[in-house]
Amino acid sequence: MMRLPAAAVILLFVLASAPAMAQEYGSVTGIVTSANNAAIPGATVTLWAIVDGVPVLAVVPNNPQYTSNFSSSLPGAYVFTGVQPGLYNVTAQWGESWFYAQVNLTGGTATANIVIPEYVDVLAIKEPTPVPTPKTYYTYVPVRVSSPLPQATAARSPGFGTLLALLSLLVAVLLLKRSK
Repeated sequence: MMRLPAAAVILLFVLASAPAMAQEYGSVTGIVTSANNAAIPGATVTLWAIVDGVPVLAVVPNNPQYTSNFSSSLPGAYVFTGVQPGLYNVTAQWGESWFYAQVNLTGGTATANIVIPEYVDVLAIKEPTPVPTPKTYYTYVPVRVSSPLPQATAARSPGFGTLLALLSLLVAVLLLKRSK
């Protein structure tokens, strides 16, 4: 019977468990706007994973989150990072209005822009007066991203791969002791 050197056995177990150690994560980004393409700052955006056809709150950092305000370079934007590949609903809430977009993340970055048609600038109608008040007008401004959005990076995920690697190391040590 041919005997494999212990180093070859260790290498075999480590290489076999490598795919289990790596888990790819991506990101879901988008912009929440009104029907006339005005950015909506401060809208609540939530990421929902679709599990067996049922939406479940996705466990990712900053979920739910608010869209960026006008002090940022991209008002109305949101970014969820560390998202595992899969099917998701992204909901945006402003006041009593809820709208959503569905996105299928297969890796990298997926975009889900959401339009809330009923959005009205609340500050413009907050204080009614008998005299005419200046109206708030929105001008369409094309959104230009001056810097790239964060890109998804592959990250290691704890799992059975680490356990398998440790187990293979233990087997190799036992084989070495036995052969001496």
